[in-house]
Amino acid sequence: MRAASWLLASLVACGSTAPTAAPGPTPPTAASEPSPTSSALAPRSDASVPSESPDPVAVRINERYARRDASDWDSFEREGREVFDHRTRIVDALALAPGDVVADVGAGTGLFTLEFARRVGPRGRVFAVDVQPYFREHIAERAAQAGLENITTVVADQRHSGLAADSVDVAFLCDAYHHLELPQTYLADLHRALRPGARLVVVDYDRTRAGVDAWMRKHVRADPEQFRREIEGAGFRLVDTPALLRENFVMIFERPADETR
Repeated sequence: MRAASWLLASLVACGSTAPTAAPGPTPPTAASEPSPTSSALAPRSDASVPSESPDPVAVRINERYARRDASDWDSFEREGREVFDHRTRIVDALALAPGDVVADVGAGTGLFTLEFARRVGPRGRVFAVDVQPYFREHIAERAAQAGLENITTVVADQRHSGLAADSVDVAFLCDAYHHLELPQTYLADLHRALRPGARLVVVDYDRTRAGVDAWMRKHVRADPEQFRREIEGAGFRLVDTPALLRENFVMIFERPADETR
């Protein structure tokens, strides 16, 4: 996920002591997991979450991320990886504005996290969401080294993003969506976290493209069309499919502004 860093292993960060941040959105309540940045974990409610069984493909690929170190995934940020080579184009497509609140879901090594933080500025906030502690710690260290005080790492699991309700303007998943073991459950949680009119941006591998190898077909559990149906089924509306990449598709959804809960 950045591969999926991911969710799978991927979702983010902890911190006993957060650096002083410029005035801006208030982070969620800090959790108890120690870390250089602050940790956020929203109250969890499964009252309206659909019942589903874990996707076996996602479970299998996520096992690779257990008991590892962030340095094991340096390949996430290398020349030749499409989302790395075109990271600026991808971020530009989000049209972030100063003061925006962005959730980098399955943030992994923080490839996009730091650039998001620069784009939204000191009055904005970036929640780096990941399952794996080592990714969260790595991002907190990178943020401190870069002097970025508007990044909050967030502890997540396969059911919950750890984000507070109506707290996010843009949720971003890059090569992470296919790592969701319980997509319906997780999408319901993301829908709760996004404000009305907020966007959900999904960048992921297109296993239907010409020349894709057998490994990728097994690694990615479904085609882009199936992913689209899942996301629309969770109440999001597709608004754009910019043709930015060749190996990955890009879909931009929104939580309808006129929607009532």
